[in-house]
Amino acid sequence: MDVTPLLSCGQFVVASLVLGLALAGSGPVAALAGDPAAAVAPLFGTPYRDDGVDDPAGRHTLFANQVATFPDRGLNCSGFVVTASRGILGRALPLEAMRRDRKGDSGRTAAAGEDWDFGYDLILNVTDGLPRRVLVPAGPGQPGQAALAAPETLDAARFRGFPLHDATAWKSVLGQLRPGEIAFAALSKEKAGRLYYYHVGLLYADASGRAVFAHATPGKGSHRLELTDPAGMAAFRKEFAEKRFGEKYILLVAAPLPR
Repeated sequence: MDVTPLLSCGQFVVASLVLGLALAGSGPVAALAGDPAAAVAPLFGTPYRDDGVDDPAGRHTLFANQVATFPDRGLNCSGFVVTASRGILGRALPLEAMRRDRKGDSGRTAAAGEDWDFGYDLILNVTDGLPRRVLVPAGPGQPGQAALAAPETLDAARFRGFPLHDATAWKSVLGQLRPGEIAFAALSKEKAGRLYYYHVGLLYADASGRAVFAHATPGKGSHRLELTDPAGMAAFRKEFAEKRFGEKYILLVAAPLPR
């Protein structure tokens, strides 16, 4: 599965380094904040690396072993979202904070299985403290924005967003993405009778108003797909074919860009 496993407490990032980066307000992070297309562009073409991520200092490392250092960048899906989000949101995003099990329900002894909701936790950790909303399709049988709880209070085992292969739902949702915001995606599926939030990505509008889904996969590394283009949507659906695991769902949580 394309996820980063959580570990028990004990690893940490040096507080003074993180605080200094968060307060610096200069350099590439500040220069790119608020422009998703510019922030993610340098990451496209990055090879896939299991557990790969950049830390706030720019080291190419691993979530689970932050002592490890690599000469070249390599990212998994969660590493791509965290690394890209530093530039997009202008936040330091220390790795231990990104690995936080928000509800304490996905440890080694959890009834639902270890790390079952890692993708859900990750996108909320990245956007922690920001005003957020869930993007849901409009129409009969849908909860609607007004009926939804805040993303952090949702029961992720029961509400998973909408079916990933539902073309009508996508048409509705893409029309809801507002200027000045970005959506963080957590994909889920059932495997061997267990639910997993196994993949994450970014959804944003470029300067031409085209909806772009950016992520990292083992087969293609870090790349983008234009979902407002039929060929791009077809490629997206192909990358996440249903296969034998049953219907996949996608949860989209939108947050404002820095101004």
